[in-house]
Amino acid sequence: MASPSPLDRCWVVKDSPGSSQIMLAVRAAVERHWPDTQRAAAYALGDETLADEIMEEAIEQAVAYLVDHPPKDHEEVRAVLSRFCKLEVGRRRKQRAPFVFIDSSVASEASSSYSQVTAVDSAIDAERILADAPRKVREALMMRYGSSESWSDVAARTATSPGAIRKKCKRCLDRIRQKLGIPGAPQ
Repeated sequence: MASPSPLDRCWVVKDSPGSSQIMLAVRAAVERHWPDTQRAAAYALGDETLADEIMEEAIEQAVAYLVDHPPKDHEEVRAVLSRFCKLEVGRRRKQRAPFVFIDSSVASEASSSYSQVTAVDSAIDAERILADAPRKVREALMMRYGSSESWSDVAARTATSPGAIRKKCKRCLDRIRQKLGIPGAPQ
């Protein structure tokens, strides 16, 4: 059962032997990573409410690891919790049915007979859509939205600043939305 707030999720820590020394660091790490976990659950799994379960599982795994491997500082606790959150999101993503890309140029006219198709229900060939994007932008989009990495991680791997790569990705996404006729795209 999910706890009422991100900090209250640390209830799983108090029952673990040897956890009293790391309790404050774990609480700080949970507070820091809670928004990222909610965002990852929403984008990667399509359900923000799963963030509760993901965080509790990550806390349990992180505490078990940290009790056996005492952390040197608070940053190490944050890194361990972040790693277990990402692993849990990945594990849950793999459990779901695989996402299938369909080349719409080959799709039959019969499939277009449905009057309303939501964005989630429609499958689009990602390679074709991103073909016009520059290599760094394509890589950044896949890291950010495909792997739920933070903008700072994306910026580090693409050797740009977080603000610059976010702006480039936003422009690329706006162009894609405009091409596809998605409402809200700049005209």
